[in-house]
Amino acid sequence: MTRARNERGIALAVAIFALVVVGGLVSAAFFVGVQEQRVGRNTIKLSQAFSAADGGAQAVVNNWVQATYNNLVVGDSVIVGRTAMASGAGWYRGSVRRLNTELYLVRIEGFSSDSTSRQAVGVVVRLKSIQININSALKTRGTVRLGGSSQIAGADQPPSGWAGCPTTRAEQPGIRLTSSDSANIQTSGCSNYDCVAGSPKIQTDNTITSSSLTTFGDLNFDDLRSLANKVLPGGTYSGIAPVAIGSVCSTGVTSNWGAPLAPASACASYFPIIWINGSASITGNNGQGILIVNGDLSVSGGFEFYGPVIVKQTLRTTGTGGHFNGGVIAANTDLGDITVLGDAVINYSSCALSKALNSSANGAQMRERGWINLY
Repeated sequence: MTRARNERGIALAVAIFALVVVGGLVSAAFFVGVQEQRVGRNTIKLSQAFSAADGGAQAVVNNWVQATYNNLVVGDSVIVGRTAMASGAGWYRGSVRRLNTELYLVRIEGFSSDSTSRQAVGVVVRLKSIQININSALKTRGTVRLGGSSQIAGADQPPSGWAGCPTTRAEQPGIRLTSSDSANIQTSGCSNYDCVAGSPKIQTDNTITSSSLTTFGDLNFDDLRSLANKVLPGGTYSGIAPVAIGSVCSTGVTSNWGAPLAPASACASYFPIIWINGSASITGNNGQGILIVNGDLSVSGGFEFYGPVIVKQTLRTTGTGGHFNGGVIAANTDLGDITVLGDAVINYSSCALSKALNSSANGAQMRERGWINLY
């Protein structure tokens, strides 16, 4: 006897099962799509944050604020405030910390445009100063004329009232030039070179050439112009003196070359690189930094300068003379007479040299191990 099976309703069950399976597949696809979209959006935000951090670090290095960063005490830091990226795709903030006399750590946090993602990078920065080899009070070539009550001294003399000077160095030669030029020194009222002091008074150095006196590391004389804070025409300059408005040094004033005689004033930390494009005559008052003269330099009226002085051609001091504290290189490319007469004083000072070179230096990222992704 055959029994008939009742299969009514099976289509409904199969349809419901199919709907459940299809719904599950659609839900899974939707979930995966949403997650992929979120991951993509988060990746974009993370990239924005990283770009802001890396770009902010490079911006700090490329726009190195010498007056602030170069005068930090070792261990101290300064805050880099919130700064938006030029593209609008994020912003950054951070700090600059001085690790030692030459090294800094630039730590920058970057954020996405909506501030939901954050990345941080660290950059080690070294001060890159001009490589000026001053190893005597006066280094030159050609004929040197000495006399009057002038004085050239190689003993290391820190400027009065300056703080943070390095340990004084051994006494340097008073004058350094080639053996043939040292035989042609002319004196007037300076018997036995009693207007020169140093160890020795006159140092012969046959490595001195026109090229050696106009080459500074990988830079030549003309390259120095691109580093200058002040580019001035040749001519006569008087009234060089610090200018400040309240506690702010007016660095844009042409005649403001810092304040070497007022170490607690607003312009005490201002050490400009001054390029004079042509021969110059300077009289009176004082300045500091790096003075570069693309021609002859004539000084009178008791003008005082603290830091290295580089003259492409001749140096001449007359009358009440000039006072140079640091060291002078006169390349004398036209082989004229170097004249140090009157009351001129040229003192070697490692403190004035290091302060001027370090304070005017730019920051440069270390070539090796100078960058790290912090998080």
